[in-house]
Amino acid sequence: MRRVAVLAASARELAPVRAGLKAIRSGRLGSFAHEIGRSDAVEMHLLNTGIGFQAALVGAEAVLSAFTVDAVVSTGYVGALGSAGLGDVIVGTDVLDWTTEGARASFPCDSALLALARETAARARVGWSEGPVVTVANVVCKADEKQGLARASGAIAVDLESAAIARAAHVVGVPFLLVRAVSDRADEDLPMDFNLWLGPWGRVRGVAHLLRRPSIIRSLLRMRRYVEYGSQNLARFFAALVASLDRTWAPACPSPVAMGTR
Repeated sequence: MRRVAVLAASARELAPVRAGLKAIRSGRLGSFAHEIGRSDAVEMHLLNTGIGFQAALVGAEAVLSAFTVDAVVSTGYVGALGSAGLGDVIVGTDVLDWTTEGARASFPCDSALLALARETAARARVGWSEGPVVTVANVVCKADEKQGLARASGAIAVDLESAAIARAAHVVGVPFLLVRAVSDRADEDLPMDFNLWLGPWGRVRGVAHLLRRPSIIRSLLRMRRYVEYGSQNLARFFAALVASLDRTWAPACPSPVAMGTR
């Protein structure tokens, strides 16, 4: 049985993958929430890494150290930098690491997985785009900042984690794929500065900001609907992807492992 590791910043972002699996077991991999689900021919390892580059890097290294996997997938949400619409699926061709001002790295997504992702998106009948995705250190909140980042990077979408996951996969030679959904358009500001929620005391800062500006809540609820639409598209995509893998992947690994072992 083949194994695939799917990583995201939150349990909510893993839900579209989880929906298409069976016999799900929950546990811990070090400090990370870790689930194993199965299809007919694939064992999926779902890891909730937490938000940001460093959390994603540590999580990716943990799962790649604990298990031998055939592919690593980064999923969740992205901000659009191009013309992609709300809820559209983004298939990354390359991931750009722009988390520091110094040397910037680029990690290509695996060509075979890309071909499969293209077929899957068409079969799932979801709106989708493909192109480079850039990972940055902080949430890009303003439309003019997104547009400037698009011009500078050539990317079609932005996130906070994928370059870390791609880097960890590259180090050990495991094929990597990025499949995410658009939560906000390139031409719109986010309802608030989501960076307030990050880091120590982030929840306190975020709640305090909402208490000072309760009018933001309506915009946040609207954005939540966009995210839910993206989750529905990701669920359709991953259901079709798992079905394709079941048809094409012959067993290659031993029987399913116990939680926390290779």
